[in-house]
This record gives sequence, structure tokens and C-alpha cells, in this order.
Amino acid sequence: MKAAIACLFALAPLWAAEAPDPGITARDKLWIASKIYAAIESRFGHWQAIPGFDLDQAYQRYVDQIAGVTSRREFDLATLEFVAQLRNGHSGFWDKWLFENEPLVGFYLALDRGQWVVRRSQRPGLEPGDVVAAIDGKPAGDFVSERMKYVAASSELARRTTVFFLTPLWPRQFTVELADGRRVKIDRAQELSGPPMRPQAAHPPEGIAYLHIPSFADPKHEQDAIAFLKAHKDEAAIVFDVRGNGGGSTPGQLIRALMDRPWRDWVESTSVLFPLFRTYGEFFSPKAAESDGRGQGYLEAFAQYFQHPYLMLPPAMNQPENPVYTGRMIVLADGSCGSACEDFVMPLKFSGRATVVGETTFGSSGQPYIYNFPNGMGFRVSTKRMYFPDGSEFEGVGIKPDLEIIPTAADIKANRDPALDKAVELARTR
Repeated sequence: MKAAIACLFALAPLWAAEAPDPGITARDKLWIASKIYAAIESRFGHWQAIPGFDLDQAYQRYVDQIAGVTSRREFDLATLEFVAQLRNGHSGFWDKWLFENEPLVGFYLALDRGQWVVRRSQRPGLEPGDVVAAIDGKPAGDFVSERMKYVAASSELARRTTVFFLTPLWPRQFTVELADGRRVKIDRAQELSGPPMRPQAAHPPEGIAYLHIPSFADPKHEQDAIAFLKAHKDEAAIVFDVRGNGGGSTPGQLIRALMDRPWRDWVESTSVLFPLFRTYGEFFSPKAAESDGRGQGYLEAFAQYFQHPYLMLPPAMNQPENPVYTGRMIVLADGSCGSACEDFVMPLKFSGRATVVGETTFGSSGQPYIYNFPNGMGFRVSTKRMYFPDGSEFEGVGIKPDLEIIPTAADIKANRDPALDKAVELARTR
């Protein structure tokens, strides 16, 4: 127990708290921890992605970690770390109190060709395209890696990026050392300036039908896109820009307005909780170890199959229904296009309806079970794992573009958008 508590105190420099810590009661710790464990055990749909993960052992370590904790912040960080072990972008823990007094980091880095490059920044002195060598005296990669264990995401790329948006993991004041020798002092209490962190609408040349869709969280964005299609239905080509679109609700009406050919949905799977199956698995697992070589393989496979059985649903075939637009389409995507945004991009790419340009998407979707506690804490557990129509992996992989174009540090510094340039070129091609 002392080792677990000491570990938490050793992590204290990772964050800075100015608001008084209200603490947490033993009753709340017990209720929240047990509720999360039960939800993972009964509802989690991604066991295939973490085959070596032992939930019971992880939960025991977590319980040891929080047993003597009275600080709400320490409890939150331990819970974030526990849920992050699921390695899933639609499973996670939150606490409104933890984030409500935390100023934004104000920039984020991308690991590009071995360098940590500033992709976007609202901090004076830290410009897009700058190469970062260290943060608070630590190599940038080490600084980010130390915080990744708190991030629930389905890929290494997503975990790295999300670190910059989990504000409680960052000191209130720190120094960024650039590769050119400059040092930029960051005080998160200072006001932000500069362009927003999320990609905004671009400025393509005149004569190009272009629409930026920032989100699918508000139904208005989908309806605006359909209205745009109707107004530009006679255009030879349209560029849809969904970079920075974090999702929302699947834009089914927009997809149907664009599809002029048959297309398949995702393959979907979910865990099947049959107590008898689980009992079979637990019964045959020790039998496998005791059996001779001839029967051991069969018993091991039998036990493994029933450990986390799942149901897989084949992809439905959809037929076009009077599409609004039948011309050529180019879709601009990046690593921030996730969830419902990927629901939009996937059928366009896999049916050959559109050419996707840019970067691989976020790689996470699914229908989460969501639970909110009265004290402002809450969690979600993804119940559905999705695959591409051909059965290949999507979760943690993402949708790869037809034409991959990743901006270099020089592009970012010069405010060049090579992906947009390529999309415009394609749109002009007859």
C-alpha cells in the first residue's frame, strides 16, 4: 500500500492544482470503482484488442492504488489510468471538477519524421511549424509518453495527440525548448490568441465547390451540407473538408444524398455475456493444463473461445435512393476525423464514391454505455467493435486516405496546405 501511495505522490509534478481539493469519501470510491468494473466486465466490446489483459489483476492493482487515497485528484488520475488500459477511444472516465478550473494547453504537437512539430498553437512565441526539442527540460517524447498512460484511445497516435487536450496532466507553467535554441515560457493562465485549435474552413481558389463540415454533433451541420449539395448539384466536382470533425451522430441523410451506387455498412461485433459459456471456459482452462498433448490444444481453444465470446453481425448492403449529387467527390480527412465522421468517410471510400486525400482518420467508433454519477464524475464503456466491410480491422487503425499527404514542418511554417492543393487539382481534372 505504501508503494502505491508513494507512486501517486511521485506523480504530483505532472499537474498543478489551484482549486482546493474537495476530497472523496470511501463510500464514493467503492461505488464508483465497482460500478466501472461491473460495466467493463459485462458491456465492453473490444476484448479482441487486448488479448493479454487481465481485468481482475488490473482492478486489484487499481483498488490497491486508491485504497488509502483521500484526494479527489489522486483518485481521478488513478481511475483515468485504470480505464485507459482498455486501449479504446470510446471508453473513458471523466470528472467535471477535475477539468473545470484547468486552462487549456493552447497547442499540440505531432510526431512527424522523428520530430515533434507544432501543428497548431494559440500561445505567443510558439508558432505552427516550430520543432520542439524539450518540455520543462525533458525530451518532448519522454514528456508526452509519461502522460499517455492516462489516455483512453485506440492507437498510439490518438493517445499522443489527446495528451495535449487532457489539461489536468499539465503544469500551470512550463517551458518549451525549440530545436533552434529558443525557449518559450508558457503560463496557461494567460489568454489564448491566434487561430482556433481545430482546423477551420480553408480558402480554395474561386470556381471550386468546397464545404467544410466542422462536426456532426449538431444536426444543423448535416442539414447545411444537404442544402449545399442541392445548390451545387450540377457541379462537376465537390470538395468536402472534414478535417477536425470529431463526430457526433452518423449523418445518414447526407450519406444517402451522396451515394449513387450500392454500399456496405460496417461489420459490427459485441460481447455476448452467457454465464454458462463463461463457466465452460473457466472449467476447461485448468483441464487443458492437465491433459496430454493430443487434447490440450482443443481444450485451450475451447476455454479461450468462451472467455470472451462475441457476436458478429455482417454488413448490410444498401441501395441508392435518388441521390442529390452524382458528380465527383474529394474528401479531405485527417487524424481528428473520428467516430461519426468516420461513418461518413468509410462508405465513400470503400464504394469508390469519393477520393480521400490527407491523413489517416482517428480510428475509433462504437456505441458506448454511459453512466453519470451525482458528484460530476462519469464514464463510458464501448459496447460495439466495428470492422471495415471486408472484415479487416478499423479500431485503432483508421481509414487510410487514397492519397496520403502529411504536411511537413516547412509546410506548416509557411501556412501551406498541400492536401487542399491536391484536392483542388483533382477537382479541376476533367
